[in-house]
Amino acid sequence: MDSKHIIKQVDIIRIKDNKKILMKDSIIDEEILEIFINKNKVFQMVFSMTDIEALAVGFLFTQGIVHKKKDIEANKVFKEKNQCHITLGDRAKERLTEFKKGRQIKGSSGGTLLQNQADLFLSCPKDHFSITYDQVLSLIQMHWDHSELFHKTGAVHSAGLCNSSKILSYYEDIGRHNALDKLAGDILLKEIDTIDKIATVSCRMSLEIIGKIIKTGIPVVISNTAPTLCAIKLADKAGLTVVGFARNNRFNIYTHEKRIQASVPDEVKYLD
Repeated sequence: MDSKHIIKQVDIIRIKDNKKILMKDSIIDEEILEIFINKNKVFQMVFSMTDIEALAVGFLFTQGIVHKKKDIEANKVFKEKNQCHITLGDRAKERLTEFKKGRQIKGSSGGTLLQNQADLFLSCPKDHFSITYDQVLSLIQMHWDHSELFHKTGAVHSAGLCNSSKILSYYEDIGRHNALDKLAGDILLKEIDTIDKIATVSCRMSLEIIGKIIKTGIPVVISNTAPTLCAIKLADKAGLTVVGFARNNRFNIYTHEKRIQASVPDEVKYLD
């Protein structure tokens, strides 16, 4: 990733061991992305000025406005203006009209909170896919090692698409929802089959985050942090395997454990 245009060196004062140190620090920039649909400006969001097309398309996808790549008749990015101009087909335009009625609960991502929840279960993942304990820990370590912007600035979230052995695509953004929307947009635009894929995320797995992952059809999500109770209930109902607190040599499985297989046979230990 070419991050030179979004990372700036800033003079700061660091206090360490009760001493003042004058130094420079890497600070990430942010801007407003404008999404035009059929020539009208419809959405604005703060983002980290990378992957405009993936973010714009992914947001429309996770909000239920776009279902397939064919819903998008044209798409043009103007990087210098931080704009994405999208032309939607008739059926997607109807979904946009429903979306804009404004009677839904608003989520922290700026979209609606699980609009048309029944549609989520059309993407319920199948049960035949599985990975091992070792692969879970290996993938979350790869995710951490891949976090270029985070290691430079400490100010971004990230989302990755993996198979059982490596990261296939990876996105970072100041917004955790943006990072996942970028990943979803990449999946839609490239028409990636997600039936045997894993999502890795750096953020808390809230109801919205889990809802977006279900939309993509990915069967397993791994995070180094926690899910919320509502997210666990939704994932359980939708057939999504949720793995949290994956770090060092441990992790928690919250739903659909059968997809996570022991690397070697072991006895189960119960802790009070």
